[in-house]
Amino acid sequence: MLNVAAEAARKEGLTNVETRVMNAEDLVVDPDSFDAVICRMALMLFPNPAKALSAMRRIVKPGGKVAVIVHSALEKNPYHGIFGIAQRIGNIPPPAPGEPWMFALGDPGALEDVYKRAGFLNVPVHAVPVQRRFPSTADAIHNMQNSVGDTKELMNRLNEAQRERAWVEIQEQLRRFEGPNGLEVPGEVLIGVGTK
Repeated sequence: MLNVAAEAARKEGLTNVETRVMNAEDLVVDPDSFDAVICRMALMLFPNPAKALSAMRRIVKPGGKVAVIVHSALEKNPYHGIFGIAQRIGNIPPPAPGEPWMFALGDPGALEDVYKRAGFLNVPVHAVPVQRRFPSTADAIHNMQNSVGDTKELMNRLNEAQRERAWVEIQEQLRRFEGPNGLEVPGEVLIGVGTK
């Protein structure tokens, strides 16, 4: 990802862009260095999201913003319904509260709470509708089956018969979103913005 970002910046002629690998909970950057920090679809995967937000808060200038996008609740994101289906079929308990996973900050108040623990005050969090589009349900299933991360990890916990059953169920669930424009699955993300 960093190589792609660096190449995109180079192609645009930007000379003030630098990419580095570092731990989000311990950012090795001077305090008050940035106008803004954006964390897109990652905070819920950190072992200690409040510590990561605190690190982000430290490196923005006074008045700077820290914006975060995370998945809303699982039930508001039917494209990811495979999680609930696989957990039910495999009798797999959901992740414990506070455990990192895709929907760890999707419950009402969870993202606001993490911001508060990181030292931010009056953080607006907005639910924003999103839509995933694919030419067909088959294309969406293919995308899921070839993904890495939580989906693959969860499906590997099922035996072959359970996996087949789970894929059939998610296919049935997604088909209800097919229309003349292909597959259009509604979903929801949460966007939080904290000011230092």
